[in-house]
Amino acid sequence: MELSIVVTILMILAGMAIPAFSDSVDNAEVAAAQSMLSRVRTAVDFYAFQHQEQFPGMDSNGIWSAATLDAQLRMASDADGNTAAQGTAGYPYGPYLTESFPANPFNDLETVLVVQPGAVFAGPDDNTGWIFWADTGAFKINSTATDSNGDPVFNL
Repeated sequence: MELSIVVTILMILAGMAIPAFSDSVDNAEVAAAQSMLSRVRTAVDFYAFQHQEQFPGMDSNGIWSAATLDAQLRMASDADGNTAAQGTAGYPYGPYLTESFPANPFNDLETVLVVQPGAVFAGPDDNTGWIFWADTGAFKINSTATDSNGDPVFNL
């Protein structure tokens, strides 16, 4: 009898602890995503500030790509956005990020979808880790997940 009472009490406590733990994990993922977004958004803003309001990601041929975005944020650059190793003469700007794009905490992807100027974006689909709008410099998480309040993390 005493054993069944103890087991019942333990089950009640576990029933209360598991949802609280689950909310804590969800909140940690949201906080990690917010931190990563803040870091990359600051890098994009600082790049644009030093490059006459031109957002990173466009190469010398006018083509936007995730590879160019990564290079322009992680390497030294000149006023035209050409990149070179840090310390190279004539490349006084950057780097703005010290490591590659972090993994999206909701889908573990590090890839970036670059939305071309004027292109329409249908919405988050979890196919890449991040989304960058070339015409506005906006950087968002590519996830259909929601936070513990039910709000889409795409809107962070």
